[in-house]
Amino acid sequence: MKEYQQKHMVRTLLYSRVSIVILFVLCILLLRSIMQLNDKRMDVTKLRNDSLIERRNIENKVQEAQKENEAIMTDRGFESYVRTTFPVVKEGEGVIVIYDDEKNLVSQVRANVNIWERLLIIWNRVFND
Repeated sequence: MKEYQQKHMVRTLLYSRVSIVILFVLCILLLRSIMQLNDKRMDVTKLRNDSLIERRNIENKVQEAQKENEAIMTDRGFESYVRTTFPVVKEGEGVIVIYDDEKNLVSQVRANVNIWERLLIIWNRVFND
C-alpha cells in the first residue's frame, strides 16, 4: 500500500498543472536559446564566406604584385617602371606635348586689352579676393 501511495504522490506531482507549466517554460527557454545559437551560426557562416572572398582577393593581389616585381627585376621592366613612375628621360631624348583643340582648356591671351577690360580685371582682383 505504501508503494502505491508513493507512486500516486509522485504522479500527482509530475502531472500537476504547476509542473506542466514549469516544463513548458523550460521548453520555451531552451527553444529560444537554440534559435539564438542558430542565428549566431548563420552570422559565423556569413563571416567565414566573406573572409574567404577577401582572402582570394588578397591572394590575387599578391600574385599580381609578384608578377610586377618579377617584371621590374629585368632591365626593360625596371626602365618602364621608372619612366611611368617618375618624370625622367634618357640623355638625348625629348618630350613632345600634343594638345587637342576640342579639349584645350587654355584660352588665347589677347595682346590688345582695352581700358574698360583692364579696369574690370583690377576690380575683380580687388573685390573678389
